[in-house]
Parts: sequence; structure tokens; C-alpha cells
Amino acid sequence: MDEIIIRLSMRVDIYQRVEAAAQSAGLSPIDWIVVALQSYLEERADWGSINRRLARLDERVDLLDEVLSRLQRIEDRLDMID
Repeated sequence: MDEIIIRLSMRVDIYQRVEAAAQSAGLSPIDWIVVALQSYLEERADWGSINRRLARLDERVDLLDEVLSRLQRIEDRLDMID
């Protein structure tokens, strides 16, 4: 699985609560945040829908790449004519 980097900023008092919860669970604060985020997303997310949207996005990226490649070839041909 690819690693995703997420930057979080939180108030000191909230971080202190996270740190306390992490210590009581035997986790580092970062590990506790990851577990909490995963749990939240699993409860809230329709992974099938997310995966379908990502697949469509991949198809669009491939199509855009093809279009840009063709435009580059056209531009190269025009440069040769000049």
C-alpha cells in the first residue's frame, strides 16, 4: 500500500488529550491518530464508491496523458515544418 502523508495541526490542549489517550492505549500519538482516523473513515465511508471514483479518475488521467502526448507530437511536426 502506498503511504500517504497528512499534515495535522491542533491546539495544544487537544494534542495533550490525544497524547494521554495514546499513552493509555499503549500507542504513540501518531499511531493513535492513524487508528482513530482509520476507524472514523471505516464507519463513515462507502469504500466501493470511493474505489469507483478513483478508477474513473485513473481513466481520466490516462486520457489526459494520451491527449497531451498527441499534442506534443503535433507540435513536434509543426516545428519540423518551420
